[in-house]
Amino acid sequence: MRVFEWLEKLPSQFRAYDLDTVPVERYEGVVFSGMGGSGIVGDMNKLFLERRGVKVPVLSLHGYQLPPYVKKGWLLVAVSYSGDTEETISSVKDGIERGLDIVCVSSGGRLEEIAREKGFRHVPVPSGYAPRYAFGFMLSAVMSLLGLGGSLENIEKNLEAHRPEIKESAYRMAQVLQNYIPIVYGTPLTEAIAFRWKTQINENSKTLCYTATLPELHHNEVVGLDNPIARNLCHFIILYDPEDHPRVLKRVEITTEIFKELGLAPIVLQGKGESLEERLMYLAYLEDWVSFYLAELYGYDPLPVKIIDHIKGALNG
Repeated sequence: MRVFEWLEKLPSQFRAYDLDTVPVERYEGVVFSGMGGSGIVGDMNKLFLERRGVKVPVLSLHGYQLPPYVKKGWLLVAVSYSGDTEETISSVKDGIERGLDIVCVSSGGRLEEIAREKGFRHVPVPSGYAPRYAFGFMLSAVMSLLGLGGSLENIEKNLEAHRPEIKESAYRMAQVLQNYIPIVYGTPLTEAIAFRWKTQINENSKTLCYTATLPELHHNEVVGLDNPIARNLCHFIILYDPEDHPRVLKRVEITTEIFKELGLAPIVLQGKGESLEERLMYLAYLEDWVSFYLAELYGYDPLPVKIIDHIKGALNG
């Protein structure tokens, strides 16, 4: 099965690209544009830039239009694995009209054509994958572009070293999650990965999954736990990182205790690795395998996304 082979080899996707880096701080701001499996690339690089103390605003856009304050002097990094994502192409056209500097990352498609027509930089990534299984290629390309590629070799080594353990843990988790709606709680440092868990379970496992983030969920979502009918339909996962704010870590402890008092057994996870980047990619790789095994348990081929294909057809009809 192609998906199994892609997952086995995914660690090797984390390799630095030989690129001239973009001096981010010469811009008034940076905006990433992407959807689905390509969109998380912007989310992750936004986090990595902010953790390194970037002095300009950084946005990650999932949609058609740029915010009104994004104007000439900003950098737009457009990521679409296929190169044909209509929302991303729309944001690029918007950026052209506003005079932004633009870099396009894709395996080809209309995005590459626009880059060539307009003289923008285009960073190619290997073709032939489903976009959500080319995450490492796209993330590595953009990290290299932004001068963040120094951690990629360690990410690859960390994933390779932990792959047997990750696969074993993922299979056990999939067995636990089967027949429940997974609810994935994240923290400020794991929010993007929690969303990745949701989308991978949605697409690969063909089932519903939802996410919320601490500390915000302590101001609303937790009250929903009062309803035993609703909460017993769900299985809860909490992702956190030891570098999260101390008060957030305290909230993770409190949330875990609340679940235990309700007779629930949440799965509480932090990634393994020396750096934040390594630990977050550990959690992402773990989820890739969880969603793969959950698809097997439900009897689904993880690759087809029939409803998404139907929507695209309806939009173009």
